[in-house]
Amino acid sequence: MRVASSEKMTSISRRSLLGAAAATALPAIPRQQPNLLFVLTDSWRGQALPQAGDPNLAAPNLSRLAREGAYCSRAYTSYPVCCPSRAAILTGKFPHAAGVTRNHSLLPLGEQTMSAILKTAGYRTGYIGKWHLDGAANPGFVPPERRRGFDYWAAYNVAHQHFDSVYFRDDPVPIRTAGFEPDRQTDLAIDFLRQASRQPFYLYLSFVAPHAPHTPPPRHATYRPEELRLRDNVPKSAEPTARQELAGYYGLCSAVDENVGRLLKELEDRGLAENTIVVFSSDHGETLGSQGVDEIDRPYEESSRIPLLVRYPRRIRAGTTIDALMSNVDYAPTLLSLCGATAPKGMQGANHASLLTRGRGPSPGSIFAEGGLGQSHEWRMTVRGSYKLIVDSAWRPTHLYNLARDPYEQENLVAKLSERRNVDDLKALLHRWAARTGDPTVKAGMLADSPRGGGTPRPAGIRSPHHERA
Repeated sequence: MRVASSEKMTSISRRSLLGAAAATALPAIPRQQPNLLFVLTDSWRGQALPQAGDPNLAAPNLSRLAREGAYCSRAYTSYPVCCPSRAAILTGKFPHAAGVTRNHSLLPLGEQTMSAILKTAGYRTGYIGKWHLDGAANPGFVPPERRRGFDYWAAYNVAHQHFDSVYFRDDPVPIRTAGFEPDRQTDLAIDFLRQASRQPFYLYLSFVAPHAPHTPPPRHATYRPEELRLRDNVPKSAEPTARQELAGYYGLCSAVDENVGRLLKELEDRGLAENTIVVFSSDHGETLGSQGVDEIDRPYEESSRIPLLVRYPRRIRAGTTIDALMSNVDYAPTLLSLCGATAPKGMQGANHASLLTRGRGPSPGSIFAEGGLGQSHEWRMTVRGSYKLIVDSAWRPTHLYNLARDPYEQENLVAKLSERRNVDDLKALLHRWAARTGDPTVKAGMLADSPRGGGTPRPAGIRSPHHERA
């Protein structure tokens, strides 16, 4: 089943979809809290999935996850940098609202997190891998009082190495491991799954791969640079480096895929698969030579689009494809809802549980993202329908792309007279996002001089940008 974004869905196709859903409705689900296995990778771009049409990647277990669950084809990070994105995932708030706008930041202790809420709701909670929300300490022991509701802990604050790494438990003595880090972390995850308990579990497994350095284990160092098909926006001058980096990158992706397969098998062997939500995603993507750069903190599709696969056999129909726009700020309210917990009022993301499980419900009409806050390259971005608008720190429009006609972002339409109305409308939409989410530029009065109705929005009567229509 494919669920289209709302702006593409005609009234006839919408009625057809609802009718089909009613005709093949799943049986009533008894009240039972599901388990949640959340697998986060680092720097895995949304285009690097077989489901996205990637011609290079061998990832049979991710393909299986998509076949057995939902593939969300238009998921975006709220900020394509590690710390801000991870803060958004846990808090359901945009990074500027969660107080994490740079790498190596401490997530404010007063911020509510999905993990603390699920612990209160009776979940056994565990975290394995890279944390990166406790300042700059490398690798960094994170004391229990700063673990945001995670009880089981086999993690470190931040480090980017794939071999012979360390992690910490409940005291600051590092535990050293040999070999490929995701293999050892998956071992720990399987140990966690095997622990006897009557409680449902929430396990957050955070891999560094495929983050640089792009050095996969020998068994997956099988991609030949000369055979890789590059994206159309990689310039000739960048091709040699891009091919070398991509060969290692894809090797790391395949190594992670292998470990995802181990996790899926363990869930099956223990009879947990049917009632376990499995989520696969990333904190951000990576350009890897696209647009001639190797960057993350940029609004390009390669760095801002992320993978999102969700399997939950009891409630999500196998083979679902959702083309609606989503943001990782939506993860917390959506997953809390699927787990039967209530999201606090301060969460800014949208709850897409109905979209995932029934193929209907409020469908987001736009997404908002930001980057480089407080830095010279500061930007904000909105995507609505097929159009993407980017503005700089002074809210001057710098780029406009039609992603349907120009998926590789090669034609900047921002200066075209024929697109002026579109630019102004999307800029006004960005202003509404800023007002609703407490963007600091609203307080600074930077929106007051904006053109065509883009002045400081009224606090009352503002329609949520999640439901703006094209």
